[in-house]
Amino acid sequence: MKKRDKKNINVFIITILIILGSVNYGCRRAPVKEVSNQDAIKAVTKEYINLNLKSDDFIIIDTRTDEEFNGWSLNEGIKGGHIPGAINLSAKLLEGLNNDEMKKIFEKNGLSPEKNIVVYSNYGKKSLKLYNTLKKSGYKNIANYEGGMQDWSSDNSLEVEKLKNYEKLVYPQWIKDLTEGKEVKNYDGREYIIVNVNYEQKKEYKKGHIKGAIYIDTNDIESLPLWNVVSDEKIKKLLNETGITKDKMVIVYSDEAMASGRLAHVLMYAGVEDVRIINSNIKGLIDAGLSLEKGENIWVSDGDFGGQIPMHPEYTKSLEEAKELVEDPNGRLVAVVSWEEYAGINNGGYSYFTEKGRIPESVFGHGGSDGYHSEDFVDSDGTMRDYTQIQKMWKEWDIKAENESSFFCATGWRGALAFFDAYLMGWENVSVYDGGFYEWIQDPKNPIVTGDPRGNKKL
Repeated sequence: MKKRDKKNINVFIITILIILGSVNYGCRRAPVKEVSNQDAIKAVTKEYINLNLKSDDFIIIDTRTDEEFNGWSLNEGIKGGHIPGAINLSAKLLEGLNNDEMKKIFEKNGLSPEKNIVVYSNYGKKSLKLYNTLKKSGYKNIANYEGGMQDWSSDNSLEVEKLKNYEKLVYPQWIKDLTEGKEVKNYDGREYIIVNVNYEQKKEYKKGHIKGAIYIDTNDIESLPLWNVVSDEKIKKLLNETGITKDKMVIVYSDEAMASGRLAHVLMYAGVEDVRIINSNIKGLIDAGLSLEKGENIWVSDGDFGGQIPMHPEYTKSLEEAKELVEDPNGRLVAVVSWEEYAGINNGGYSYFTEKGRIPESVFGHGGSDGYHSEDFVDSDGTMRDYTQIQKMWKEWDIKAENESSFFCATGWRGALAFFDAYLMGWENVSVYDGGFYEWIQDPKNPIVTGDPRGNKKL
């Protein structure tokens, strides 16, 4: 080999080493591409979702509003409802929450790190907020459906699920448009009455309520000694005085969802054909832009309900009928209470009785933390909980649409709210055992049981 050739080879080797050294130096200084690749958003297609829908390890989360998830079609080209099997975790619900509060919501909705989770919105953009939140919370198997509900809706071969009677659960913007005289969906133009209902909160009603709304106190529909619903004659008198008739649409709202459920059940029992609940608390109405009015709207009497009350007696069970129901293999007497009440650990915090336990053969329908809360049915923002999650927790206790189910608690509020949820789902054989546990314990001959009826489960 010639000396010139050796020199050229040495120069070439040195040049290569310098280049390699520069590359390594650059990677150490700015590893942007590596981080970008590691943190790249994992995107999936409708084909991937459709293939995995029935997998036990797969969870798909709809991050849109409750109303869109339930069935309202709010955007052109996007069907009302949701991807089959999806759960609803609205981005709005998570606003302003700290890490611990966020973790509780994730756990409540069955999200665990080992699951494969896909999030979606209408167009695949807004769902990225929950995607990133889950990533920061330690969830690794997360993906975003880029096409979103728009892409899913465009394929008519793909199914869409919705809440059967979704139109009976209206939302703030719908109410705003209705009260402003604008055209709204799923409304036939009949006369309507808006009712703010609660227990001894008339002062709050006067401070601000939906334009035209009247106030009904729960004391008008239930009374001592057992806090049962008042007699049919008193219901008729109340409805006549308020101007409520069977063929008017009655829209109920409250800062306490249980109070809405209580009045809705009474109205349906009486025979009002179109009863709806606003899926929001007062704050949600204000956030939606509703201008609340102050003062009081006086009841305008009608004097003719338009039918014999009750027109739907099947919506309420008596004590004797409740006893018969638990003997029916297809019957379910559903205790809408806290687990501590159901198992007899405490009495739910009630001051007017001390007995603990449950009606024998009743099944656990969930409720909340005590006799005055219903977190299993109402989210922290005052909206009704995703109905698919309610179905799941009921299914664990063999409470299904094909059963005849009567819901009860201690004095009716929680039971009535669960009844309305079942009605929204389209369940036909549903009622409220209005007497509840408080009526049951009035007779010492009626037995009470405690503990976990499943035997092998821990309390």
